[in-house]
Amino acid sequence: MRTSSQPPDPRTLVLFGVPFHDVTMTETLAWIDWLIASKLAAYLATANLDFAAQASADVELQRILVEAALVLCDGTPLFWASRLAGKPLRERVAGSDLVPRLAAHAEQRGYKIFLLGGEPAILEKAAENLSRKHPLLPPVGFYSPPFASLQDLDHEGILARLQEARPDILLVAFGCPKQEKWISMHYRTLGVPCSIGVGATVDFLAGKVLRAPGWVSALGLEWIYRLSQEPKRLFGRYWKDLCFLCSQSWREYQVSRATQCLASPEAVEVPPCPGLEVIPWTGAISASRLEELLKPSMKQPFVIDLSGVTGVDSRGLGMMLRIVRESWTTGVAGCFLAPSPAVRLVIEVTRLERILPVAETMDDAKVLVIRENFVKQLQPRIEESGEALTFHFPPRVTAENVEALGQATHQRWEEHSQARTMTVNLKETTFIDSSGLGLLLRIHRLATQRPGGQCTLLHPHQNVLNVIRIARLENLLLPHGT
Repeated sequence: MRTSSQPPDPRTLVLFGVPFHDVTMTETLAWIDWLIASKLAAYLATANLDFAAQASADVELQRILVEAALVLCDGTPLFWASRLAGKPLRERVAGSDLVPRLAAHAEQRGYKIFLLGGEPAILEKAAENLSRKHPLLPPVGFYSPPFASLQDLDHEGILARLQEARPDILLVAFGCPKQEKWISMHYRTLGVPCSIGVGATVDFLAGKVLRAPGWVSALGLEWIYRLSQEPKRLFGRYWKDLCFLCSQSWREYQVSRATQCLASPEAVEVPPCPGLEVIPWTGAISASRLEELLKPSMKQPFVIDLSGVTGVDSRGLGMMLRIVRESWTTGVAGCFLAPSPAVRLVIEVTRLERILPVAETMDDAKVLVIRENFVKQLQPRIEESGEALTFHFPPRVTAENVEALGQATHQRWEEHSQARTMTVNLKETTFIDSSGLGLLLRIHRLATQRPGGQCTLLHPHQNVLNVIRIARLENLLLPHGT
């Protein structure tokens, strides 16, 4: 529900599969003010080209960026790409610029800031410098947990410190994508109004790494300046990012040419369906037409028919992602129906087929909507057969339902002390996040600690396999290959 003081929803532009919000620095600070005043738990992402490259391979990171309250353009190549796409972002809002401005803003408003992650000495120096530069700023809290993988971090200890500190703004410096995944796992529980992954910005605050001169940044050459300071650490990353930029730009250019040659599709007539809001979209889904498109009311399940769409641009994709995000937020299930060849090509080249719920027929759409209605299911369906227990998990296993699912699974396994085989059926599960991955690890440990016990994952979706493989846990969770 929108409040009168909430800033207007920013336009969304999709670049290389990542949604960016068209906001200025001033508008970003206004959004943060509103989040803090509303006491809503949310997070912002400052995404650069490296984010886009990683999100292309990592479905969890891509989804985290779709769910973010704001995704800020922190990369000059992406800012330039928005201009080449003909839908330019008004301003580049870099994290290294945002945090100093945010500290000054927090001093004026009395907001409490907490720094998490990074090297202990660097973090302490960063907090000290912030307090010295902004003497009226409430004491800056900080904590550098011992280095560990995301799954091995002392999550309970970190959460306890943060809940005691009760900051308004949490700046996390674990590096991408670890910091974004940690925030996504915990921001709801923490209740911090504004969490931001800041990466190397802490090094700038501490004076360990110097910012490029203003004229260098203005020319978009700050990356060269940083590379000259840390060549060993940054050269490999920058090379990979450059390769991604070139290859993805070429693929999207080829798709753009191919869609122009496609014949105009004929919309398939979709009859009214009781209990479903059916919305037809036709013609080009582009920036110039977004205001005239009919949007779901979010009062009942919906289907958006794309069979008559002749093409979709970066802002059209942004509209589709905004609808999906609102669907997740409100809990109203919906999907896109029968995308035309032009739409399908664009969705696939941006890897958004992993995010957007798509059905080929109305029957498929009904099944998908019914399945999505159980997305926050807190109890797995359980089948018992002799010494075997099979747990059927819901469509998504994330921080929202993982604890309840874990408790139910653990309780049933303990009640059946004769059971030796635990099977987790993931046939209906289209997505897990790092919290869900942690649950699978706990289940595997629970089963194998019993003499003769074993755990098997059944029918894992490609998105689930992606999360497991990104974490390099396939040898543990998928020993026989999938």
